[in-house]
Amino acid sequence: MSNSWITFIALYLRIGVLGFGGPQAHIAMLREEIVQSRGWVDAERFDEGLGLCEALPGPASSQMAIYLGWLQRGFLGGLISGICFLLPGLLIVLGLSELWRNGQSIPSFSTALQTLQPVIAAIIWAFAWKLLHNRKAGWQRITAGLVMLGGLLNNFSPLTLPAGGLLLLAGLSRWLIAPTPSAPTPPSAGNAGLLAPIPLATAPLLVGSWGVLGQLFAVFFKTGLLVFGGGLVIIPLLEQQVVSLGWLNSAQFLDGVAIGQISPGPVVLTSAFVGYQAAWQEGGASFAVLAACTATAAIFLPSFAFILVGAPFLQRLRHQPSVKTMLSGLLAGVPGAVAAAAVPLTWTAVESGVIWVQLLLFSLALRLCVTGRMKPLPLISASLMIGLLLEWLR
Repeated sequence: MSNSWITFIALYLRIGVLGFGGPQAHIAMLREEIVQSRGWVDAERFDEGLGLCEALPGPASSQMAIYLGWLQRGFLGGLISGICFLLPGLLIVLGLSELWRNGQSIPSFSTALQTLQPVIAAIIWAFAWKLLHNRKAGWQRITAGLVMLGGLLNNFSPLTLPAGGLLLLAGLSRWLIAPTPSAPTPPSAGNAGLLAPIPLATAPLLVGSWGVLGQLFAVFFKTGLLVFGGGLVIIPLLEQQVVSLGWLNSAQFLDGVAIGQISPGPVVLTSAFVGYQAAWQEGGASFAVLAACTATAAIFLPSFAFILVGAPFLQRLRHQPSVKTMLSGLLAGVPGAVAAAAVPLTWTAVESGVIWVQLLLFSLALRLCVTGRMKPLPLISASLMIGLLLEWLR
């Protein structure tokens, strides 16, 4: 156990500040600090929690911070550890969100964002490729292909085939065809996850500035309920709703993804950027901060509830054969959902600047990502520098 609450809080805040590199890096840091260096939690309990968090909706690394705090100091400990883990990233995203608003009129800032967009698109494509590469069985790749086809029809035809519905259908189909799991549930790679787009009709029909808060809470809370593993995959899928509601256009949403990527903590903190921009026109900076916190609280609320309220029951449930079978089918379709959502985002990225420059950046970034020669964070930093250099050369 930790010596004091101050030590406990300071550690999770420090991990939150240094939480770059994606969920696997976060989890490795938590293990090093909590299990190996301090012995606050034993390795077996840590691994049990990791298995549970991988199978639950929500970002696995955030849930692990909540879970470890819960093991150490009960309900209050889990609440505080989760908040401390997320708070540094949230504050940084808020600061960058305001900088983004002010910087849109600065040419160098705009050029840097233009060069960043194809790199983000390439990162999403590489993510989809790595997910597919980890699905070795033929049925898994067929499932991914069918989900991608459905996603493309949803994007480019009048048919309404929401990605979340397609993935849930993939899980149900696997459960019906193979009621007994033939293989373990595939582990999440990178920021694996899924998102079921929420029909706009379910958002509260409110008017005025406070109606924005209601819409944000409804959209992001329902998102948090259906995000398995969290991270990158919710970003392209969430884009449809954000654009439909008029909060951002596709190019602006890609900027938000970039801000989520370069900030510590889970990429899901892009929710703060969306909330900030959605509410800024309604009530200025103060109201935008409130909206950003509302969106962030809503998307993480299910994660806190699952761990702090339902952990003992869910620990047993995830071992049920039928649950494992459905999850295996559902996760098999995730690469297809990511790829389908990446298509329109890539088109937007290429059109946002000089086409040959955007295509070159996209191709180089995709190759570097797929081959593993560069991680996403250095790629993003390099693309920003290229954008600033191009503006200086004009």
